[in-house]
Amino acid sequence: MNDLAAIAYASKAARPLDSHDLDGLLIDARAFNEKVRVTGALLHHQGAFFQYFEGAPAAVARVYERIKKSSTHHHLIELLNQPTDARQFAHWHMAFTETPATVLQELSNEIWEMLLPGLHGRQTRSPGLELLLNFWDTVKHSHPSS
Repeated sequence: MNDLAAIAYASKAARPLDSHDLDGLLIDARAFNEKVRVTGALLHHQGAFFQYFEGAPAAVARVYERIKKSSTHHHLIELLNQPTDARQFAHWHMAFTETPATVLQELSNEIWEMLLPGLHGRQTRSPGLELLLNFWDTVKHSHPSS
C-alpha cells in the first residue's frame, strides 16, 4: 500500500486576477497546504493554472476537494490522480511566467527558479513532475519576456 498520492490538473482563471488576488491565493494555499502537509507547485501563466501536489492520500483528497470548490478557476482538467512512491517537493511553491507584481510573488518566483535545475536534473521523475515541468517549459518558451 502506498502512503503517498499525487494529483496534477490544469484550469483557467474564472476572471482576470490582479496582483492582490494572486497574493491572496498564494498565502491561502501555502498556509492550508502546510497545515495538512501537502507539497507541490502551482504555476500561473496568463490566466491558466497548472498544479501538481502530493502527500498522504487523505490530505491530498482534502486539498483537491477544496480546489474543486474554488470559484477562482473553472474548466478544471484532471491530468493525474494516483499513488506515488516518493515526494518530488519538500514544500509547496507557486511560480508565475509573468513579471511578478509584488515582493511576495517575486520571492516565490526566485525560490522556484532556484529549484528548477534540480528538478530538471533528477534521474527519476514522477509522471506528475514530468507534466509540471513540461507545462512550465512550454509556457516559458512561449513567453520570452519574463
